[in-house]
Amino acid sequence: MIDYLASFTNTDGSAFPDTEAVNVSAPGAGDGTEFVALMVNDIWGRAQAMMNYAGLTPDGVTEADGTAQILDALNKGWAIGPGIGVTYWKNDTPAAKGDRVLLLQGQVILIATYPLLAAEVYCGDANNATAPAFYKTSDAGGTTRSTAGTYLVLPDTRGLSLKNIGDATISTRTKTGPVDLGEVQEDQVQGFDREVRGSTTGFTVEDIFVGGQDTYFAGGYGGTETENNVNSQGHYLFGDYVEDENSNGTPRTGTNTRDSSIGTNFGITY
Repeated sequence: MIDYLASFTNTDGSAFPDTEAVNVSAPGAGDGTEFVALMVNDIWGRAQAMMNYAGLTPDGVTEADGTAQILDALNKGWAIGPGIGVTYWKNDTPAAKGDRVLLLQGQVILIATYPLLAAEVYCGDANNATAPAFYKTSDAGGTTRSTAGTYLVLPDTRGLSLKNIGDATISTRTKTGPVDLGEVQEDQVQGFDREVRGSTTGFTVEDIFVGGQDTYFAGGYGGTETENNVNSQGHYLFGDYVEDENSNGTPRTGTNTRDSSIGTNFGITY
């Protein structure tokens, strides 16, 4: 930007960043800060730079509340508009702080109160009946789904870690883990089954088996009936035979498998 102190004759004379314009002492006095092309170009230049950065071109409409392209340019250029996720660390609610953020706690919001957010995150009429979040309802309790509903249901992120699903829209893909925006999946890795198998190549009974144990097993899995084929831990070591199947517990519902975590709040801008 231009150096106002160096570019204009009439200023308050303070150094940057405190340089200010001065008004005329009387109509026609000519001692106020000059309204010249240099200043106009500086204002136009920053506006055009923001528009260009956001990939927008002038729509020919005078800037006003509801039609200000410069606001669109800021939102798109820096990803700060409605529907952007934020990690909220402030020690109070966004409403108390005056921030345009809703904490994601499964609440049902009135679309007329948050029209910009609803327009960005609504799952669409085709998905409204099944979407896990961002769907419309006709009641404030969020129980009656309706594409003509005046309420929108937000996801509840409390107690959960976020996981990238790879798409930014509701989808019908099949994969492990959450598929849709707002879908919750818990307890996916608690419990497993283990099989201990022997080897059919590279070993002989004399090489690796501990003798003295009169144990046999039949073929059918690639091995043959063999004597003294149990080692000191009681595992079969000869043939492709399934020794045992041990469980570390079956997956449980309603409990948590946790990694190291830290508490915060997840929110969305509106």
